[in-house]
Amino acid sequence: MQNVTSISLFHGEALFRPSQMATHFYLVESGLIQVLDRDGHAVKRQFGGSELFGIPEVLARGHWDLTAVAEGPTNVRRFPAEVLFATLADMPGEHGRFLHGIAAMA
Repeated sequence: MQNVTSISLFHGEALFRPSQMATHFYLVESGLIQVLDRDGHAVKRQFGGSELFGIPEVLARGHWDLTAVAEGPTNVRRFPAEVLFATLADMPGEHGRFLHGIAAMA
């Protein structure tokens, strides 16, 4: 798959920050990603090994609202938005409409 990259993050390193464009979605290969509240203190959500995240934001072609940071050493695989949009083009219409509905909630 073209343009898919693996990223190694150290503890506390940010994967993305508010107002950055959501141009990629992610798969946690190992470790833990924590999504922090706007103040950067409370954990709103966390993603561990084999969990995908960021698809609704990519589908909405929006910006990240929160900050995602590594909790301990973490490896993620980064997928460009084009991978998702190419997959959507191959889906039956009903599935594509469902995913676009999810994106509207992002």
